[in-house]
Amino acid sequence: MALEGGDRMSKVIETWLSNWFTVVLFIGGAVLIAVAAFLFNLVLGYLASGVELCVIAYILDKERGGQ
Repeated sequence: MALEGGDRMSKVIETWLSNWFTVVLFIGGAVLIAVAAFLFNLVLGYLASGVELCVIAYILDKERGGQ
């Protein structure tokens, strides 16, 4: 009986990740880009990380058939 509940929970987590993972990546990238605009010393690191996360989100969306 406990496995059925665990299976349901894993299915819920899998569905959530498949639907929201690209959104979370994109928002994380946008936040890093915004922070980089205000922190001059760390601009390149944050900007590169933010752009990378946005590109990853875009690629994942295209792989899943996004438009």
